[in-house]
Amino acid sequence: MKSALLTYLDDKAKALSPLLIATHNHADPDALASAWGVAFLAEQRHKIRCRIVTSGIIGRMENQLMVKLLKIPIKAIRSDTWERYKHVALVDTQPPFQNNEFPSRRKASLIVDHHPLNVRTKADCLIIDEKVGATTTLVAEALFEAKVNIPNRLATAMVYGIVSETQNLGRECYSRDVDAYRQLLAKANVRTLSKIQHPPRPTAFFSSLGKAIHSAFMVRHVIGVHIGNVPNPDTVAHMADLFLSYEKAQWAIVTGRFDGQLRISLRTSKTNADAGRLLWRLLGGGAAAGGHQMIAGGAIKVGTQATEEIWEAVEDDLLAKFLKSLGIKEDVELSYPFQEVE
Repeated sequence: MKSALLTYLDDKAKALSPLLIATHNHADPDALASAWGVAFLAEQRHKIRCRIVTSGIIGRMENQLMVKLLKIPIKAIRSDTWERYKHVALVDTQPPFQNNEFPSRRKASLIVDHHPLNVRTKADCLIIDEKVGATTTLVAEALFEAKVNIPNRLATAMVYGIVSETQNLGRECYSRDVDAYRQLLAKANVRTLSKIQHPPRPTAFFSSLGKAIHSAFMVRHVIGVHIGNVPNPDTVAHMADLFLSYEKAQWAIVTGRFDGQLRISLRTSKTNADAGRLLWRLLGGGAAAGGHQMIAGGAIKVGTQATEEIWEAVEDDLLAKFLKSLGIKEDVELSYPFQEVE
């Protein structure tokens, strides 16, 4: 059966040109790689002129190095960007999600995503597939079917897009992800991949890490931390991944304050926990949160002028609701395991 992405590109062909390809805010490796893959396929198959854009900060050092070393052609969204393009493709996100700047009045031409379908998501061509662990896998499959020669730099980006999203093929990974990874790895530059995965880190990272370790609390099988102000939103997700590796943890909840929002990352080692739906319920539904079985993220608007008292109240309320959802009583005492180590 022909790939839905190939079918759409073949049906529309040059009528799509120029095509704007947008990721979610603060683009991660899966978004970067899949957006680049869509652009390459469109350009190779029908010479469709493409422009890849994102909003926010590419904050994590691995992601910055990925863009720099692989020369990913991604630009920042400008105030007039949306008006200049008739056709827009959204990759690794959907319009109702609160993690992109796609205008609510617009209808996307194309959406390619592996997150659960939002009931309000609309597009001329909607390609949503939860049976893969990364959006990059969906795009890779279309590239393989098209029998195009995938360049070394793009293959390297797509390998990293898959392994970063699936935690080296160990988290919510399916056979299709593994198959795509194997085919792409044969075309990738493993030395460049290693450089991306082991980047030099700035002082701000270790400052956040030190603060997080010192303040981390434990409640039964839950580890968490309210980091406070963070240099970029990626720090929150990075710390959540790190804290879940603690030997006594089955859940990790991490928050950080950024640009007037409380950013939240939820992680679990339980394969059927539905972390995305859990966080979605905690934040009152809507599109403020999303995720999968083992990973979720979201945000609460607090305000850039909010006092410390207000921030702490929001953090405490979120934690109380989260613990209650796991059947843990509100008056349970927190322990601070890394302050007690001698």
